[in-house]
Amino acid sequence: MASTSSSKNPSLESNINSYYENWLITLQNFLEKLNAISNSNYNDDDEEENSSCSSELVMQVLDHFQNYYREIFKSTNRDVFLLISPPWYTSLEKTFVWMAGFKPSTLFSTINYSIGSELTTKQAEDLKKLKAEIKREEKIIEKGMAKVQERVATPPIFEVMRRGGMLIDGEVSNLESVIDGFKQSMMSIIETAEHLRGSTVRKMLDILRQNQAIKLLAAVAEFHL
Repeated sequence: MASTSSSKNPSLESNINSYYENWLITLQNFLEKLNAISNSNYNDDDEEENSSCSSELVMQVLDHFQNYYREIFKSTNRDVFLLISPPWYTSLEKTFVWMAGFKPSTLFSTINYSIGSELTTKQAEDLKKLKAEIKREEKIIEKGMAKVQERVATPPIFEVMRRGGMLIDGEVSNLESVIDGFKQSMMSIIETAEHLRGSTVRKMLDILRQNQAIKLLAAVAEFHL
């Protein structure tokens, strides 16, 4: 059968493993800084004084997560099969992967247990509306991915699978073309999911106060670690 770029590549996986381990170490350092601010006498009265420091830290943490996705996309040459099942993840980590990353709606559960008791009525209402919006977007993405995956059961892929992977003369180039189109369609959906992840975080932070954002990011980092 036609080869794909998702074939085992020890050098690639080793490089990504090394990057991921260092990324986690940096995340641990950020968590300590987030907890230091969260556990300090930080309240609305001195928010202006602490705003510059905390805002900078929030941006650094967000950039750290964004850099991870940017680096992984680059290192894997945007290989969709590696992205949806990262070999550098543990089996447990893989169970949380949704479209090559985290599922945006899971952040609402993190909000509930990290700062749920601190939310104002207005914030709770805004977050409820945002959650409904995000859930709708997730369903659209999932339906799109399901339609793409259904194409596996159509010719010529299905015919080759039925023959146990045996190729007939002239099928190689046609099959490779179909697989490339299949991967491009999946990547397009993953990019849409990535956009949704980013917009979800931005909209959440627009609703939350600075000290709440600090606590939320600390909870997210702790959960990831």
